[in-house]
Amino acid sequence: MKLSHSELKNRFLSNELLCKKVLNIFSLFSNKTRFRILCLLNEGDFCVQEIVDIINAGEVSFVSQQLKSLSLAGFLTKKKEKKQVFYHLADKKIRDLIDYLQSQYITKGGINKEQCS
Repeated sequence: MKLSHSELKNRFLSNELLCKKVLNIFSLFSNKTRFRILCLLNEGDFCVQEIVDIINAGEVSFVSQQLKSLSLAGFLTKKKEKKQVFYHLADKKIRDLIDYLQSQYITKGGINKEQCS
């Protein structure tokens, strides 16, 4: 059954908070380094230096800045072990989203060529 104009308008007005949350997620995902960090942390917990080395992102300070943004958004938690801080992907919804994206666009051998053509 099709919703009326006023019902649609009310539904969209009531979803404003949801829209803001989704747009915030996409804005964090739109940065290549942050997205790569999230994909890596989907594989396990890593310290800053390991993250820099694995994703080849350049300076530690730059990666630390991205980790801070992701932590403030609630995507990550951190755990200190001796002198190192390990980051963990804390948000199951983000983990599920990364899994979905990888299942759609990445095969074990790399990018799914069928998706690129």
